[in-house]
Amino acid sequence: MKLALALYHYFPWGGLQRDFARVAREAVQRGHEVVALVSHWDGEAIEGVTVVVLPVSGRSNHSRMASFARALTQYLQTANCDRVLGFNRLPTLDVYFAADSCFAAHVASKPGLVRKLPRYATYLKLEQAITGRAGPHILFLNEDQRDQYRQYYDLPENRFSMLPPGIEKDRRRPENHADLRAAIRAELNVAETQTLLLFLGSGFRVKGLDRALAAFATLPDSANLMIVGNDDAQPYLKGLSPLIRERIRVLGPRDDVPALMQAADLLLHPAYRESAGMVLLEATVAGLPVLTTDTCGYARYVSEAGSGEVIASPFDQAALNATLQKMVPALPGVWEKNGLDYAQSPRLYQLAQNVVDTVERTIDGTVEATW
Repeated sequence: MKLALALYHYFPWGGLQRDFARVAREAVQRGHEVVALVSHWDGEAIEGVTVVVLPVSGRSNHSRMASFARALTQYLQTANCDRVLGFNRLPTLDVYFAADSCFAAHVASKPGLVRKLPRYATYLKLEQAITGRAGPHILFLNEDQRDQYRQYYDLPENRFSMLPPGIEKDRRRPENHADLRAAIRAELNVAETQTLLLFLGSGFRVKGLDRALAAFATLPDSANLMIVGNDDAQPYLKGLSPLIRERIRVLGPRDDVPALMQAADLLLHPAYRESAGMVLLEATVAGLPVLTTDTCGYARYVSEAGSGEVIASPFDQAALNATLQKMVPALPGVWEKNGLDYAQSPRLYQLAQNVVDTVERTIDGTVEATW
């Protein structure tokens, strides 16, 4: 079949973008013709995938997303695609990969006047198109996300499926892990006797960099932190003392994340909200202990594996600080071994296969495509 994959912005560092790339490669491997429909493409091409950059306009994020939705609709009218799989809330989809939390729930938490702002109205309208009776089949990443959507929308059982996690196998601890660890620590001038924490993710506000820095500031002087991701860390560092800042390495986006995970002693990921949080599983299978929050969908796998600690809601900074202070002297503890044992489960590596399976079943009729 000719399969269109719609994603607003592709870049190689984001968790959603990596899921997109894995699904694209799986579809190509099965012999499908794959067209990527994006507004921006940053990074190398994916072999076998035709990239079409659609024109967008607007100054704000929400106006550009609305423009992308209109451009997508117009393009698909003449593109003769058999199926359309979307990775953002967009119209004209057959299958929706639900990477985001329910926006209606987010809006409900805001004051009445705020809800009427164009940003909220735009994203809510796009979500309502996804969840309406004529909407696509929805692929949820975890049960909490599914339940939240069903709290606000009438979604019968045949309208959605649950996806297993999907980790790239190169995230597992390699045989040369000691060499990778030594090389990265030498690059950063961090001794083996010093603790090195990793904060990883694009979108530092939602990922909780402010929380991470507040907790890091309570650690002894032997602790170091590397911040990795496609965002600007400087606004978050302004209030820190020079003695703390000199123990922080801001590395920007990196393509050697598996090596960075081997160099680190702990992943610090106190996100405000995240539907999945693939980095939590990637750290787990790499043998890297995790400290995260229960607002991440994949935090349940950290608890299931015993690969780290999870801070319960409502979030309390003092609880995060205390847990980090308790974990650091005990590293790697049992968390490392538990994660490596958990990595043996084959179900952790099947997300892309399940996504393409679902799209194919909308062709043969065993999964309903209602758009």
